[in-house]
Amino acid sequence: MVQIDAPRPGGRPAAGPALRIASLVLDNPFILAPLAGLGNFPFRRLAKEAGAGLTFSEMVSAAALACRGRAALKLLESDPALEKPFGVQLFGKDPDQMAEAARIAVDHGADLIDLNLGCPARKVISSGHGSALLKDLPTVRKIIRALVRAVPVPVTLKTRPAFAPGVGETVFDLLPLAVDEGAAAITLHPRMTSEGFAGEADWRLVARLAEKSPVPIIGSGDIRGPREALDKLRRYGAAGVMIGRGAKGRPWLFRQCLALWRGEEIPAVTLEERLETAERHARLLYGSVGPKAPFMLRTVLMWYTKGLRGAAEFRARLCREEDLETQLDLLAQCVRRHREEAGDAPIDDWGGAPAKGEFSELS
Repeated sequence: MVQIDAPRPGGRPAAGPALRIASLVLDNPFILAPLAGLGNFPFRRLAKEAGAGLTFSEMVSAAALACRGRAALKLLESDPALEKPFGVQLFGKDPDQMAEAARIAVDHGADLIDLNLGCPARKVISSGHGSALLKDLPTVRKIIRALVRAVPVPVTLKTRPAFAPGVGETVFDLLPLAVDEGAAAITLHPRMTSEGFAGEADWRLVARLAEKSPVPIIGSGDIRGPREALDKLRRYGAAGVMIGRGAKGRPWLFRQCLALWRGEEIPAVTLEERLETAERHARLLYGSVGPKAPFMLRTVLMWYTKGLRGAAEFRARLCREEDLETQLDLLAQCVRRHREEAGDAPIDDWGGAPAKGEFSELS
């Protein structure tokens, strides 16, 4: 059952656990989503340090992990002294492979196993994985049963409302099946697979599912800042919110969400902190993946320049560089240029800090 505590009047922190998923207790309801190409340990570490209640690996192929493929095992990289609790998301359609992959993930420190029923990527659904499984609930039942029997940690699902209008089953059909087989929570991204990430996520579906569910329902989609996170958490009855694309280049977003949730002022992010975080991310990534890090950083460092003056020029130059120190020097130049032209004021990159107590009407 859901156990969630909201901030008390006067800004005092909530007492007790923020969210319980079966035996797993989270400190707060703000969760880092599985993010392909981003959710490696260096980024998850930054998000965890900023206060994320739960972090997830990138989605991992169960077939590759069951064979102990090197790339799949790399996605499980973590440090239990720094990242607890840690969830691993698996995709696949063979129950036996899923079970073996889950056992391997738990052996590598996973505190929770999540079944991907929501990925809309063409290369994933064309092979019958991800949200394509919404068209095959008998197989979903077998997978959940195999996962629950295979591991001693909670098993959860991340899904979409349906594959497409009139195609396959809906999440409301999935709910009783999943609960019956032992799923401990469901995360809903309220766009159909056919919508991809277009338009606006319909959080009313999260509210409807939460009303019907005996297990925690976590909402995902369109969380760009602390305002949206707390609004959706309270307005739609979600047990937690999962933040994905909104955290790109902004791991401090979790600290801001926590402050607002506790009734505190949202901490500003200075230019210096932005630069220091980007540099730390870069060096952690280099330590994790080695010489190929600069190629990955061509994208990663761009995220940290949102709102900076001269960012377009920086991005153009960054795409031509293959040396870590040169990349970081370019970033520092970009920050200096912004400071010279706009001063040291924190950059409002999420839509404005609400006044203290602004969400009282949502309680």
